[in-house]
Amino acid sequence: MIFQKHYLDYRENLQMSDFELFNQALNEYEKTTQPEPPILASPQSDEDDSPDLLSSSDDDDGKDVSCLHNNTANEKGIDVCIDCGEEITKKIQHTKEWRYYGQSDTRHSSDPNRVQIRKSEERNIYKDVENMGFSDKIVSEANKIYFQVTQGQIFRGNSRKSIVFACIFHAYKLSGKPQSHEKLIHVFNLNRKTGLKGLKHVNLHAPKNSSIRTTYITPINLVEEIMEKFSATQEQKDEVINLYHQIKNKSSRLNRSRPQSVASGLVYFWICRKKKDITLKQFIKKVSLSELTVNKIAKEISDVIGDGSVIE
Repeated sequence: MIFQKHYLDYRENLQMSDFELFNQALNEYEKTTQPEPPILASPQSDEDDSPDLLSSSDDDDGKDVSCLHNNTANEKGIDVCIDCGEEITKKIQHTKEWRYYGQSDTRHSSDPNRVQIRKSEERNIYKDVENMGFSDKIVSEANKIYFQVTQGQIFRGNSRKSIVFACIFHAYKLSGKPQSHEKLIHVFNLNRKTGLKGLKHVNLHAPKNSSIRTTYITPINLVEEIMEKFSATQEQKDEVINLYHQIKNKSSRLNRSRPQSVASGLVYFWICRKKKDITLKQFIKKVSLSELTVNKIAKEISDVIGDGSVIE
């Protein structure tokens, strides 16, 4: 033991001071407790498992330093040495990232390489009004109006449908055989609000010198259409037209009213005068107007003609 050794030394060196003995013992103890330095293995040792010797730099791993890379081949944009298999350079591709694998490609329905500029097709309305029963003359005139009011803009859905409806409406008006917008709205399967938006668009964007702005629908133009709903004869239609000439421009209220309302009130007045078996509720259902409107116009017509007993 270390302390036994010191004790023997102490007996042999009785003349040494206590401090010198203590310092000597402390130095001896520190020498014995210090760890031994690691033994470095030789570079030629095959049995050394030290990780420092097993690791190698990335530059020297798997490379043949003596290969000059004279024979290279390009595989998927990467230059590879045929002799040693080393990847030399990788070229950056600036082409599109997608690929097409022929008919077996499930990601694309058609060949994406066949990309072309959109064809400039004429945006006519012929397909929109197909099988609706309009004559070629009306459709041709409506198509001209459509080009004038759209000015090359693209409209889709109900917006396009409402504008096409308005063009057909004005085409009939210009032809001298106007149709009511209620009838055409039903043909185009539109609601009243959407149809009126189309009429507003055409009125706002029609050229200033267009006949659309100077051609108007009068009640006499709509009388025949309304009476056809009740299977009236031509003689009966003429009677209502004669009534219109009697009240024309004789009432400010009638002049301010819409042609559809005046024509409907005129027909209802004639029905009441002839005592036809048609009630007011049945009538307003046919003409799509309110009971109040029809009754008010019919009473005004009755007052103008001077036959107040017809409408109560």
